[in-house]
Amino acid sequence: MLIHKAYRYKLEPTDEQLSLLYRMVGCGRYVYNASLDLMLDEARKELGFEGERKALYERLNALKPADRIALARKMPSVTQLSKYTTQWKKTPERAFLTDAYTDNLQQRQRDLRDRALKDWCSGKRGFPRHRTRKLAHHSTLRFVNFPKYCVLDRKHIKLPNKLGWMRYRNSRPVMGVPRSCTVTLDACGVWHISILCELDITPASKAATAVGIDMGVARNMTLSTGEPYEGVASYAWHKEQLAKAQRKLSRKIKGSANWQKQKKQVARLHRRIANIRLDYQHKHTTLISNNHAMVVVEDLRVSNMSRSAKGTLEQPGRMVRQKAGLNRSILDQGWHTIRQMLEYKVSWNGGIFLAVPPQYTSQTCPVCQHVCKDNRKTQASFVCVKCGHAGNADVIAAQNILSRGMQILQEQGQDYARFACEVNGAVMPSAAGTCQPSDQLAPCTL
Repeated sequence: MLIHKAYRYKLEPTDEQLSLLYRMVGCGRYVYNASLDLMLDEARKELGFEGERKALYERLNALKPADRIALARKMPSVTQLSKYTTQWKKTPERAFLTDAYTDNLQQRQRDLRDRALKDWCSGKRGFPRHRTRKLAHHSTLRFVNFPKYCVLDRKHIKLPNKLGWMRYRNSRPVMGVPRSCTVTLDACGVWHISILCELDITPASKAATAVGIDMGVARNMTLSTGEPYEGVASYAWHKEQLAKAQRKLSRKIKGSANWQKQKKQVARLHRRIANIRLDYQHKHTTLISNNHAMVVVEDLRVSNMSRSAKGTLEQPGRMVRQKAGLNRSILDQGWHTIRQMLEYKVSWNGGIFLAVPPQYTSQTCPVCQHVCKDNRKTQASFVCVKCGHAGNADVIAAQNILSRGMQILQEQGQDYARFACEVNGAVMPSAAGTCQPSDQLAPCTL
């Protein structure tokens, strides 16, 4: 199986390399913003709009998908934007662009035209906005032809455009064939490099079970086998410490040296919160994907679930503070990241990953299929009002999620038992997601 895997390392540039990195990412932001201005001018022309930029963005984001696609086709292509970049370099006021690596500038234009604009056309995001140096993740460099321009040598990596050999923290060996790399800056002022490699792997998982996973706030994950994962709630643990640091930041003069120091302190706390959460997520998703050949989760719309209840002046929201607290708890659990990790890790192991509709999973009886909100009168307990079946509510929900995954496989004409036979010669899942010996099955015909 051919996969792409990224390895991320901390860079340790010299002062001269650091200065060049800042100049290169600054040129990239400038070209991105200049290219975006060309697209906004084209949008004004096509729409016949003469108002302010804010009103223009509202108009663009209110367009229907078909109108967005039609408008995007009339905007400059990547090739045309590259020609503009060549012309800009020849003007005295933009001669500084010659200090940047041409491929980096073109990659920024591809990010705008082929990614940000397509996301707007599909309705995934709003119309692209200008990049700023105030946001660290807007400072990136991408080198797409790694074998031609870059070299790895133990704890050093050679980068083009006079960056030369740069030291990095080689925490683990790079496996596979490097194809590209991306240099990024985080909010703490630390540079990292991500090396994207192409690997040919053989799924080594010997798992032969199927499992459903129920996501929650009080308990991060509950498996259909009854195994609970409490989670870490790293934001909740550091909330008071973070609030104290942010109060200190608000009392300092914006832009001063002490303000800059305190701003980095706040960023370090956010980084620590994120690192704790990521460590938990990677360890437990790896454990689940290695122990199960099929994983079924809820298809949760986290962005909708964590949307503010503030409302408008005409229609103010209700219980805004309580909803804000719930939103923080939902985002602290990292459901979307867990789903992403499980999806690629299960596929790397040669397993099946499914996301099923989450409606009424905690109100459906797995025995008689009776659906009623009275089945779950409390957060933790489930008692069916029709047949009397009782159990832990989260476990019941996870079992219903697994059943829906099995049903989807049947509707698609697939059979989990035959899939497991293809993987490792085992198994027929029971209702709880466990497996039976393979000698009880008919011969595999795959």
